[in-house]
Amino acid sequence: MLDSSVIQILIVLGFPYAIGALRSFFAKAPPPSPLQRINNQQGEKVSSRTRAWNRSMLLLLGLTALYHVFYVVFYDPPNIFKTLSLPADCPNFILHQSWKERAALDPAFMNKYPDSMRERFKAMENRLWYEVYGQDAFLNCEYCTERSDFMRYLIPGAMASYVGMAVILGIATTQTSHLNKYRTWGSAALVIISVLEYGTYQRSADIGSLPGLMKHEGWIVGFRGAHLLRHGSLAMMSVVLMGVLLRSTRGGGLRDEVEILNDLCQAQEGMIQRHRALQLARAASLRDPVLRKQFVDYWKKREVEHGLLLSDMEYKEARDLALSRIDVETITQEADEYIDAIIKAGERVSEPMEADASANPAEQTKTAAST
Repeated sequence: MLDSSVIQILIVLGFPYAIGALRSFFAKAPPPSPLQRINNQQGEKVSSRTRAWNRSMLLLLGLTALYHVFYVVFYDPPNIFKTLSLPADCPNFILHQSWKERAALDPAFMNKYPDSMRERFKAMENRLWYEVYGQDAFLNCEYCTERSDFMRYLIPGAMASYVGMAVILGIATTQTSHLNKYRTWGSAALVIISVLEYGTYQRSADIGSLPGLMKHEGWIVGFRGAHLLRHGSLAMMSVVLMGVLLRSTRGGGLRDEVEILNDLCQAQEGMIQRHRALQLARAASLRDPVLRKQFVDYWKKREVEHGLLLSDMEYKEARDLALSRIDVETITQEADEYIDAIIKAGERVSEPMEADASANPAEQTKTAAST
């Protein structure tokens, strides 16, 4: 399902976004403006709560990363062929003899690898399903006869990991609004990882033979490959989230003017793109005869409905009453006063800074004269 060409295409498509993310991550924040200093003074209490929340989230993400790293480094999925140091396509008599010798030496061996598995391994197809889907699905799934049955058995366990990581992602990006974009990217990353894990199982099953599967041992195949892919990706994702939260904590918590302007620019760009898409859809509709007729009929129907609505006396009375309650002149005057107050507050903060800068040369001259 996923070959080298598909992986190369994904890398090429995602490389510019990765470079942009790295540049924004290491970019230095601009110096605070007078208005931002006032906002920071008013939001010190909010910033302290945000930093405390981020510290608790860093602890949670650190524990999550250690959990997944433990499963990658120290947890080895049970596999009878690796335990006995035998290839998966070894003859049955060699497998049975090694099985009995190991059971005689280790009394707990039969508890982990029961004798019923040995009888099922007489068929090479069962050995292939064992290597692809793991011992748990092969041993404990009573209804599994096809590979789709094994996937249905494994999906709940995999979904539990992804749902848990999605919950942690949502909690970590809830406190501050400028982290919402990372929630979107994290959700997309979880979907991509789950698709890659499913593709790993499908690719391994499509090989269809033990010799072919053994040739791909260097690649991410089978249950062990999917296990490494899931836990390794989730551990890396936890570390990336920790870095994002550390950068957010150093930034001060509240959004500055640059972030607000960036959000406004993104919203404006989205509005422009939607308007262009609407114009393109309208032009495409008017060029096609069937779509043009549907377009004209739709707007004729809307015009008739709008005319009926305007002719309704109750609608007119409600509309006039709503307009009478809106005092446009008062709203405009209050907005002007609010803007003037912001400008004056910025001027009052900048004047002391200029006075200090102008007083410094005089103080330096006096110091030099006294010495």
